[in-house]
Amino acid sequence: MTWIVRGLIMIEQHELNQTWANLSRLIIKHPGFNQAYQALRNAYLFNQQTGLSKNYWLVGPAGTGKTTLKDMLVKEFPAVDRGDRLTIPVLAIDIPALPTIKNLAEEILVHLGDPLFNRGSAIDKTTRILHLIKVCDVKLIVFDEMQHFIDRGHKRAPAEVADWLKTLIDKAQISTVIMGLERTQIILDSNEQLRRRFSRRIDLKPFDLECTTSRSHFLGVIKKIDATLGLPSPLDLQLDGIARQLHFATNGIMDYMIKLMLGAYQIAVNLELPGIDRNCLQAAFSESIWVEGVGKLNPFHADFFGQRLDQRGMVFYKAPAVELAKAKKGELL
Repeated sequence: MTWIVRGLIMIEQHELNQTWANLSRLIIKHPGFNQAYQALRNAYLFNQQTGLSKNYWLVGPAGTGKTTLKDMLVKEFPAVDRGDRLTIPVLAIDIPALPTIKNLAEEILVHLGDPLFNRGSAIDKTTRILHLIKVCDVKLIVFDEMQHFIDRGHKRAPAEVADWLKTLIDKAQISTVIMGLERTQIILDSNEQLRRRFSRRIDLKPFDLECTTSRSHFLGVIKKIDATLGLPSPLDLQLDGIARQLHFATNGIMDYMIKLMLGAYQIAVNLELPGIDRNCLQAAFSESIWVEGVGKLNPFHADFFGQRLDQRGMVFYKAPAVELAKAKKGELL
């Protein structure tokens, strides 16, 4: 049996592993997340109660909780086997890594239980999708990772999927949610009619330290994570500059906040410390978030240069859509 000393407490290795697993699965429902969830939930209920549709375009950087929202909807409104048929209130579809209309249609048919998902033309598949949506009593369909059509699809992919989605949505008459990164806008721009159908936009934004309310939520989430870890001494969020350092290290993104705190937790336990301190956070940033984040590029280091790590070559750099388009064009040549 493996034991690790934590302060004056002896704990087993499996307890540490369980704490890690619990935090990895933790859903922190901060106000912005709750508002987004209620909007999507209402889109489902609106179609269920009226037969009419509400469509949303949900946008957010990776790690802000888009997929978690999707999973929560599926959990609240699960599929039910009624013996003669399967009802699927919320149909959640992950866009294939190398997307085409054909393999997207096949992915939908698989989720709808069609054993012949790979048979027939694109038109045949679309017809079967529309039939099964009614048979399975689908009220809401969610497409996650829509930016794959831009990043990895062929040159005409955005326009083609826009045309296909418009047709599917109009004929299915169910609520629809498109989830993706900001550059998903390219798909909507490819079809004016589709863009009008998704005029309702939901933004899952990183926490903003310059906004008093957002700053409070950011620190509240850090506090919640720290409490879940359960070390004897809580992280002192009153330390001079610690809030800004934490924000620089995570860019205000939930996924990075959890990774940073998990990494710092493991370091604190290994060093037999009663709680997470700046040194733990400094080491965790380099180990768990950005291997090149050392010295002046580490927010918790005394020599940190004091700017966001979002420039080219840095951990939070986000390539603009025009740059991605140029890179894609170069691949096609």
